[in-house]
Amino acid sequence: MPIRKPKAVPLPKPFADLERSPDEHARRRAILIKRELDEATGFSWHEPQQSWWKRMTTQPPHRKWFALGAVGMVAFIIFGFAAGTNTGLERPDFVVYVESWSGDRTAEDAIADREERMDALRAQVAANRAALAAAEARQKALEAERAAARKATS
Repeated sequence: MPIRKPKAVPLPKPFADLERSPDEHARRRAILIKRELDEATGFSWHEPQQSWWKRMTTQPPHRKWFALGAVGMVAFIIFGFAAGTNTGLERPDFVVYVESWSGDRTAEDAIADREERMDALRAQVAANRAALAAAEARQKALEAERAAARKATS
């Protein structure tokens, strides 16, 4: 019995009409796609997809390592963002985006309000500087004490 050529598989809709297209590039793409489909043994558009695990077991080891590296990088980036959100900074309880004043507010009132806020801010900065200076003084005293202890033991 002679070997018969298999029946030609009709191309799916997006590729079927490209062979008769007046565009030369479209015809070439259709021919290449048809050749790829002919070379793919046992290919069917209606065949159920393989599971992810089955596809991964058929892949060569270097592709598995690259896939593992890609998943690891994504996990590292997500973990970095999650860890970076815990900065210890607290959100202020009350944020004023727009203030509304009565119609009889004068420029002098606005300047006085601004000066009051600036004075409060300056006092807060001064308190922070004093706290920093006290912490630095404690650190210097601790270092001097450690140096004295090292000198006494040597």
